[in-house]
Amino acid sequence: MNRGKIALLVVAALVFLSLGFVIGQVVQAVDTLPGSNEDPIATQSYVETAVGERLAVLNTKIEELEAEVAALKGGTTSTNTNSDDNDTTDVPGGNTSGTQVEITGNTVNVRASASTTAAKVGSVTKGTKVTLLKESGDWYQIKLADGTIGWVASYLTKKI
Repeated sequence: MNRGKIALLVVAALVFLSLGFVIGQVVQAVDTLPGSNEDPIATQSYVETAVGERLAVLNTKIEELEAEVAALKGGTTSTNTNSDDNDTTDVPGGNTSGTQVEITGNTVNVRASASTTAAKVGSVTKGTKVTLLKESGDWYQIKLADGTIGWVASYLTKKI
């Protein structure tokens, strides 16, 4: 009987030890994030999403800082890149000229084309009202008060 009890205790100890090890591994795996120091292996889609999100935030901050630097230098970065201010009728869907939009972003870069990689032709600050000339996807072509024409991301504006 003594041997039976000892054998049962040894088996129980091995079962509990194994169960504790397995539970510990599961808890550790749930607690780590993909790509962290604890779990350095991450899927490509996770990395692309994480990098894309961080890059978008950094690009916005860079644009805001560039606008601040331009303002501190006392000049404006706006230049007129389109000598024909009325060239809006060749856009499919018609001309939206006359519609006003208000800038909702703190400092928004005005681009030469509908892309974040396009050259900056100026910048506008929150609350500025501009004329909407064209719409292309998530971008608005606008005309500033000084006659500058360029593109801004539509999510940084609201139609009024």
